[in-house]
Amino acid sequence: MRLLVLLVFLIPATAVADEADDKGMQLSVKPRLCVTDNRNPSCDMSLLVTWRSITTGYYCLFNDIVDGPLRCWNDDQSGQLNEDRSVTQNFSYWMTGAAFNERLTEVRVEVLRLDTDDRRRRRRARHVWDIN
Repeated sequence: MRLLVLLVFLIPATAVADEADDKGMQLSVKPRLCVTDNRNPSCDMSLLVTWRSITTGYYCLFNDIVDGPLRCWNDDQSGQLNEDRSVTQNFSYWMTGAAFNERLTEVRVEVLRLDTDDRRRRRRARHVWDIN
């Protein structure tokens, strides 16, 4: 439990991934981290995906979960998509141009699992003054 509290303070609630490459495309996903445990194996997340390009063109947003594009924009330099999703495993968002086979930029959403099956971690912590 202490680890969870520590992680909450170390990781901002709306962590942002800004991935830009030499193709002039920038992709941002908020939030990028899902924290789960054995009691809650998934996170219900409301994801905001935004993108920006230095050139106007035809662009499509994909992810590992859905076959085909989530959304496409024609003759645009920027766009955004709000998506509600129950997350149980790592996945990525990526942008393509007119040729769907070339990823212009990519951002990964990660799942952090805090509980373990190790029985030693489940033992009750005892204080040095506890005599039982």
